[in-house]
Amino acid sequence: MAKIPFNVDAYTARLIGRENVSKLDGAIIELIKNTYDADASICILYYDNVTDSLYLADNGVGMTYDIIKRHWMTIGRSSKKATYVTDSGRIQTGAKGIGRFALDRIADRCTMLTGTGESEKKIIWSVDWAEFRGDMNITEVNADIDDSDLSFDAFMEGCTNREVIKLIRSQWGKHGTIFKMASLREQWNEDLIKNLRENLSSLIPYELSDIYKIYCFDNESTVKSAEVFSNIDSFAYDYKIEFNVGSKDNSYDIVYKIWRDEFSFGAEEDRILEEAGLLNEKKFFHGNPVVKECKFTDIISGVSEAEIEKLGSFSGVLYFSKIQTTKKDREKYFQKDITGRKDVRDTFGGIKIYRDSFRVRPYGDPKSSAFDWLQLARRKNASPAGVGDDKGNWRVSADQVLGSIFISRMNVALPDQSNREGIVETREFRLLKEFIEKIIGALEQDRQGVCRKLSAYYAKMHPTEGIEQEIKEKAEKKKEKAGRSTVRPAVVENGTPELTVDPVAAQTVIDRKDEEIEELQNEIKMLRVLATTGIVTNTYIHEFKTLSHKLNMKIVMAKEAIDLYHDIKEASEYIDQANDIRKAFNSWFQVTIEAVKNDKRKRRKVDITMVISKLADSWNQTLQSKGIRINFSREEDTEILLKCFPYEIETIINNLVTNSVASFESIKKEEKLIIIKVYEDEEYVWIEYSDTGAGLIDKYKNNPEKILDAFETSKRDAEGELVGTGMGMWIVNNTVIDYRGKVDLQKNRETTEGFYATISLKK
Repeated sequence: MAKIPFNVDAYTARLIGRENVSKLDGAIIELIKNTYDADASICILYYDNVTDSLYLADNGVGMTYDIIKRHWMTIGRSSKKATYVTDSGRIQTGAKGIGRFALDRIADRCTMLTGTGESEKKIIWSVDWAEFRGDMNITEVNADIDDSDLSFDAFMEGCTNREVIKLIRSQWGKHGTIFKMASLREQWNEDLIKNLRENLSSLIPYELSDIYKIYCFDNESTVKSAEVFSNIDSFAYDYKIEFNVGSKDNSYDIVYKIWRDEFSFGAEEDRILEEAGLLNEKKFFHGNPVVKECKFTDIISGVSEAEIEKLGSFSGVLYFSKIQTTKKDREKYFQKDITGRKDVRDTFGGIKIYRDSFRVRPYGDPKSSAFDWLQLARRKNASPAGVGDDKGNWRVSADQVLGSIFISRMNVALPDQSNREGIVETREFRLLKEFIEKIIGALEQDRQGVCRKLSAYYAKMHPTEGIEQEIKEKAEKKKEKAGRSTVRPAVVENGTPELTVDPVAAQTVIDRKDEEIEELQNEIKMLRVLATTGIVTNTYIHEFKTLSHKLNMKIVMAKEAIDLYHDIKEASEYIDQANDIRKAFNSWFQVTIEAVKNDKRKRRKVDITMVISKLADSWNQTLQSKGIRINFSREEDTEILLKCFPYEIETIINNLVTNSVASFESIKKEEKLIIIKVYEDEEYVWIEYSDTGAGLIDKYKNNPEKILDAFETSKRDAEGELVGTGMGMWIVNNTVIDYRGKVDLQKNRETTEGFYATISLKK
């Protein structure tokens, strides 16, 4: 009887790869995982927009002809199944043998240069994925392979960014692998590269940064700027908990440590801690962790030893980090001031899972539905108690906790899904989720225990708040009684209603409240200025980065001219160019940081024409390179005095100018002009503002006042996503309202282009 072999349609084989590596970032990550498995210490991802090519390079062990033929060219076969520990002791992450199809997901054509260092010669391999057609069997599709005398840096010679070649020349020996991919399937741009950098920054845990580095280059990157940092430990946190679940004497023991980094008690620390009942815990407020040891069944009861053993060993580190806090909470709980704390939620937010040092997607991904895979938001909603409340349990919010869970391929009961988009929902995975929730509960319990004691201490030290609460409670009771009864209040002998609260105590509360309201109003005004500074900075962040890069390059070139060529004249030219860039930086600072100088935060009578004139001059220097000009005029050459905070007037103008610049960038226009005119009458100071930009879009033509609403924006990125904050005009309107004025936008109804606003400020 004759025997015939099975075969596979070439296109079907290609589809298998596409199903398992369906997204671009997933394909990139699969290839980067391979570089880690190859014992590389450096991996480079480089997009060259001049040639529209993508390079992926590593200085790992490389591949021999035999490995390429027997493993790389055999779909589904992986050398990592049997031997999954590398020579350096790394646990390899891949085993399915289909990761190479990631190349097909990225580009049509691919060329690889690889070498093991065993000889001077290397191997060059190339494939055209378009040959995987539906009318061919897999055995009929061939890749080209040959020996090569090319060095790694010579293979990269055609790339535009010489910094990449410099890094390869210094860090690559005779072994490694470089892929060059052409005819890319995606349109690569700045936003795509930025998103990739964000994903890569959380791909590997911080602990690996000493032995494995990833660089993400474009043609503007230097070696320093291209390095992808997984710097989760560099941000500020309030609480941290580390835990380890490991087998010991056939029983799974748990050790967890809690660090408190939220509190600062100042010079009177001992007295405060003693009166709050926390003096015996003083060392835990100074870097010493609270350490607990227990059995697994102490955390989750009713679980058998067999189930625990099947789950296996794992560990993790979680952080609780507030995004904002109130002045009252800082006073009440002695919290550190977190003003200026970096918001890392978009990059490091969420609780992520790492298997053998590489991230298992999509858990904890801020841009996916799996961000809150532990359903902490639902847990919070079920128990909304405050952290200092005597009753109820305080719970963290999903966006306040972030961290990493570490598992390995030894956790066989936690297998990856075949499409690399998560872990199979096994009984053991549900057990893992429950355990992490309990560990978060330990952090919550510790924090609430401290805050309850501090809350009681605060109540004792601030009796007027107790009186205020008493007033509220009695008012509520009276309201309830009034709703149920028509009986008149009790009357004493002089015929006046019986007082239920001491009037002196009540006046004390009222006076304190008035002070608090004034402080809050001033804080709101300052926050508007800071928000405007943030809006301006965020809008022009690309310009900042470009200037920074140019300044750095000019200084480097000046240094090289002196050190290498002893050419003082050329070095002087570079320094002059660097000085021009410094001046450009200075003009940016004048329209951002200058707004919050101390002298502008005092309410006084100022000549408003001088304030706007100086600001217009600063903007003109900044916008010169964009071809935008501000024309400022006033009715007469006289002072126009207004009692105001100067920074609030600048806030109004800065937000309007920022919107105009964005409008000019959306159209091609020869004359890019902003006109500001200031005049006064007996009652008001008037500011007429207009530009020659695109004007309001049709959505706002019939109702231009809509742009004054909070979060209302029409600004979109290249992918059509809304990216504007929608806060600029809302800030303008609220600032004007504070001056009992109005923002009139009616002229925009009648015009086809340009933006018009007339602002009145009451004297």
